Amino acid sequence: MRLAAPMLLLLATPAVATVQAGVEKWNAGDYEAAVAEWTGPAARGDTDALFNMGQAYHLGRGVPRNDSTAIDYYRRAADKGHLGALTNLGITLYQTGQKTEGLNQLRQAADRGDLRASYVLGVATFGGEGAQRNRVLGYAYVVRARDGGLAIASRQAARMATLMTAAERAKGEETARALVSDGAVVDAAAERADGETAIAGAAANAAADSEGWKVQLGAYKSQGAARTAWASLVSQSATLLRGLTPIYTSGGGLVRLQVGPYAEKSAAADLCASLSAAGRPCFVTR
Repeated sequence: MRLAAPMLLLLATPAVATVQAGVEKWNAGDYEAAVAEWTGPAARGDTDALFNMGQAYHLGRGVPRNDSTAIDYYRRAADKGHLGALTNLGITLYQTGQKTEGLNQLRQAADRGDLRASYVLGVATFGGEGAQRNRVLGYAYVVRARDGGLAIASRQAARMATLMTAAERAKGEETARALVSDGAVVDAAAERADGETAIAGAAANAAADSEGWKVQLGAYKSQGAARTAWASLVSQSATLLRGLTPIYTSGGGLVRLQVGPYAEKSAAADLCASLSAAGRPCFVTR
């Protein structure tokens, strides 16, 4: 399946007068004048100007096309928290052959709710293009983008569905719900310096974690990685995990993915035994 990667062609339009003036000139077709307006603010670190400069170099408008320069601008804006720049950084890296890093950036953007990132990540995962092939998880990412209103994702999900069994489609739909379960709405303004994001619903997880027995499914470097792992697990073991709510607990530089809590240790042990029999390592903890 060919990877169609939609780029965000609309420019950022902040209240800063000179950046806004550049957007107006760009929309009027005066690309060189637009770039001239953005150069100063970009040099001073304005995220919208950095993003717009990345767009100019990626499209070759007002400046010679240069994806390496575009990547640099996108990266600088993304490092300051610009979500559109993070997604375009991932797409451009992917398109220029740097697929592993590109998909890593897209996964971060998808974890923050960007629909284009979710779409591209899904198509790549479905076809095994730079990612381990997983049709259910790939379909789930595209369904997530579809349900968020991305038009191209609706058409792509329909095409994917024709290549899947009914059971795979059902697992994909359930996995898509898992990707956004547990109140996983990112507060972009509360990003930590280490690059992890603050997830709404974390307080509820902490409360759930305080009592009872739990089944630990893995430990990951970030909240986003743990949530992606949960979605993948649901796609592989939907029957065993159906109706369960993931718990994410942080400590020692890792995010632990668990389910529960259970009042009785035997209930947690039974689930872990079933998961282990299905090839999913786990252990019971308190």
